[in-house]
Amino acid sequence: MSNQCVERTRDILSEAAGLLGDNAVAPLSGRADLEASDHALGSARRALADVLESHPEGLPATRVATLMLDSVAAQVEVKDALLERRTAVAAGAREALTALRNAPSTSALAERAPIEARRIGFRRALFSNIEQGTWLARSGFSVTDPDFGQALVDIGRVHPRRLMGPLLESEMVRRCTPMVICDAQSNPRVHAEFIRFTDTASYVAAPVLAWGEPVAMIHADRDVDSAVDEFDRCVLGTYAEGLGLAIERAQLMERLQAVRRATSDYLAGVTAIADDFTTDIGDNGDFGIEHGEPGRGNAAMFTDGRSERLTPREWDVLRNLASGKTNAQIATGLFVTEGTVKSHVKHILRKLGATNRTEAVARYHRLISTAGANVG
Repeated sequence: MSNQCVERTRDILSEAAGLLGDNAVAPLSGRADLEASDHALGSARRALADVLESHPEGLPATRVATLMLDSVAAQVEVKDALLERRTAVAAGAREALTALRNAPSTSALAERAPIEARRIGFRRALFSNIEQGTWLARSGFSVTDPDFGQALVDIGRVHPRRLMGPLLESEMVRRCTPMVICDAQSNPRVHAEFIRFTDTASYVAAPVLAWGEPVAMIHADRDVDSAVDEFDRCVLGTYAEGLGLAIERAQLMERLQAVRRATSDYLAGVTAIADDFTTDIGDNGDFGIEHGEPGRGNAAMFTDGRSERLTPREWDVLRNLASGKTNAQIATGLFVTEGTVKSHVKHILRKLGATNRTEAVARYHRLISTAGANVG
């Protein structure tokens, strides 16, 4: 729709220039967009209206009036296209920030930030970190050129800039406000290497603040054949604000994960100490065996003579294993943790020379049978 509006504007301006002269109606430039068309149609309409009011000799009043009406209708279409574009950009900004919200880390967010800028109408973007007052390019993106982003980052690494002095970005960061640069090719305060490589005519940039401090910047344009404007500046500023919040969230999530890992390691260490302590207490205590078990008393310490003796608590655990109980069930019945039960099972397998629980249970039944025979 935008291309059709621009072409229709060119036709109207061309006809108006034929009627009023080139000095009265300026043609559109080769890089004209909807904003330029809107401005040009407004100027042409006013020029045509002035002609109708002055009634100059030799001009076809009917044609001038018709052309003025055409310019009004065309400008309405341009306004509709601009509104449609702004609505789409607003929706795109929400989508972009939603995508960034789910970034698993600040590093992933930095890589994704210029890519998501395409959702708000920009075709090329650069995300940069600010480290100790220095502008350091981090990640870039182009809709049409997959190598553009890395090339841009490489240029930034070779030509870092201190954010001080006349550089436009220095003022932007100091004021913490987004900016639009409409004369990039001639402005002496731009990053010359970036501008030379991108060949951009105009661009927008915005500082990214986290915890109230500028930590990054985002630059964007619409490619070399399309200018940016104040609306783009505002949109990128909003996007940068969202980026700052996303960075804060990602940093908090990283800290939370670090705390969880540290807490998990700490608890694992405490649990291991507690399990060992509980095992030692259980092994040294005389808990006995249920009445009616063959060989009560000495049976708890009994083995076949070829293995280490089982402690009373190990015998309790082995007896529960033989009854088919799980570690959790054994832990509940003996009022210990599962970790303690696992520790006991490991000791039982080693002492009985068993490779698994099944072998240990088989050895248990042989021990019970032997103990019963001895008692009998």
